[in-house]
Amino acid sequence: MQVTRNQSPYRYVSQLLTYTADTAPFSLSATISAERAEYGVKVFLYRSGASDSVLVADRQNIVAGDVYLLSGQSNAASYQPTYTYQNEYIRTVGIYTNNTNYDDYNPADTLWGPCGQTGYTSAGVWGTELARQLIETYGIPICVINGSAGGASVEHLNIRNAANPMDLTTNHGKMLYRVTKGGLKGAVKAYFFRQGENETSGNAPAWPTNFEKLYQNVQLDYPEISRFYLFQINLLSGHLEASASMRDYQRRASSIHPLIVSHATVGTIGYDGIHYNVAGYAQTGAQIFKIVARDLYGSTDTAQITSPNVQKVYYRTAARQEIVVQFDEGQKIIWPNDTTVADTYGNPTTHKLTQWLLLDKQPGSVLAGQADGYRVTLSLSGSRTEQKLAYLPPNYPLLDGMGNPLPGYATIFPGPLLKNQRGLGAFSFWDVPINAPMAPLNDFIAQILSTRSVRLTWTDHDSEQSYILERKRPQDASYTRLVQLPAGSTTFVDTNAASAGVYTYRLRAITALAESTADASVTIDCATGSELISVQSGNFSDITTWQCGRVPTVSDRIRIAVGKTVTLTQEASVQSLTLDGTLRFGPGGNLKVVPQ
Repeated sequence: MQVTRNQSPYRYVSQLLTYTADTAPFSLSATISAERAEYGVKVFLYRSGASDSVLVADRQNIVAGDVYLLSGQSNAASYQPTYTYQNEYIRTVGIYTNNTNYDDYNPADTLWGPCGQTGYTSAGVWGTELARQLIETYGIPICVINGSAGGASVEHLNIRNAANPMDLTTNHGKMLYRVTKGGLKGAVKAYFFRQGENETSGNAPAWPTNFEKLYQNVQLDYPEISRFYLFQINLLSGHLEASASMRDYQRRASSIHPLIVSHATVGTIGYDGIHYNVAGYAQTGAQIFKIVARDLYGSTDTAQITSPNVQKVYYRTAARQEIVVQFDEGQKIIWPNDTTVADTYGNPTTHKLTQWLLLDKQPGSVLAGQADGYRVTLSLSGSRTEQKLAYLPPNYPLLDGMGNPLPGYATIFPGPLLKNQRGLGAFSFWDVPINAPMAPLNDFIAQILSTRSVRLTWTDHDSEQSYILERKRPQDASYTRLVQLPAGSTTFVDTNAASAGVYTYRLRAITALAESTADASVTIDCATGSELISVQSGNFSDITTWQCGRVPTVSDRIRIAVGKTVTLTQEASVQSLTLDGTLRFGPGGNLKVVPQ
């Protein structure tokens, strides 16, 4: 066997044949790399001592890489004839049949080919964009098999013939057949499912049960997958309240099944009320790439790459005039401005985010909102008693009895929306319980111990399960977590107050349902004459070497901390020097100690 890489010799493997009668079995193998390179294999037969051979097999353009499966309806297909990107390292096997993959599948269609030549081999825009970014970032060829079906219900997609899982009369069987004939069984890395628009016309209540059946089918036939990516669909027109519950299940599925990672599509550009243009689908591909890169390729670009997901909702105080909505930590939520658009009849209409925040399914009680990191505080119209909060209505626009949009509503949902700093829209949610407020957190006090240390003390809360202490330094735009402390804690010392100015601390008493917070601030004095301590090894003249973010002067007392090495390469004067670490003199280095 002769193996080539990019048409150059790569490996030779041979085997002596041993015959029984006229039969001699053989097995030849060689490993190739998952890389942007094309391999070829030729198998020859030759007689011992002969000068010639016979070519018996020739296979070219072979690559190794990762395999992804896409399923759902038309937004999973995302076929756009104007999208023409191709890459020899984005491949598929078998075909996407006519009539948006409803036509019968010809068992002879088992060839490999590049994605995107025709609708038959399309991976879809966002599937191709995902593959493109994976290839460009990691250099690994990608196989995408798109088995979606335009307009398909989840009931159509979840049919599995237990007696013959590759039954070509079922959508599930068609995809499994392509995977099997491509030699990919056991090699699928992830499964993507984008569907639900079909159910908004009448069968939304049954969607969770039908999805669970599909999910179990995937587990049966692709037990090797590392992730199941599920999309929460956008807002569509209609009357059905159950559409909101269906979308909420798509949001919550990741908390039900650890394998599932959900992604919100609301806020995607190029939306026409059902589908998206090329730019919209490409945006989805770019967003999904970051999540896949984190989950499966070890990417460190992980900040705010997922859709903000509500974690808990509660009245802030016993007055019940404010509600706190908490999203996953690390999110930085943006409260948007109002949006003015033309309604269906050409009249200008202004939408406010408060319209899409419903108490017990009714709008009008939320007057304003303010975002602070991953928390949003809603101001209410007086003291409230409602028990449930929802974000985004079940359908948009609202329709009259004849199916026409009511005045004041655009044809397509224009927002405004809650998004994070990287532009990802928050998941819509429905009937999330509003929990009772916690008792106040008392006697939170910050006390300066030194120019580097602050002691925090408080009275133990009577119902906390843990505490989270957050800090905002002078240079910080928002709070960041400093430490999580167990229940019963009443003190903590921050020994890393390393710059001058106001330090603000926020203490949160935590339960699964609500939180109580308190703030305390101190001003760290790093004025001339204070003791400056080295916070890292470095050059004497580098401000990051010193705790107060400035270079010592003749009026300062300096201390080089244990384990730190400070290098001096110029003339310098200080009031006093304490060496717990190391002072190293480089060329030109000279230190004068001038007591005052």
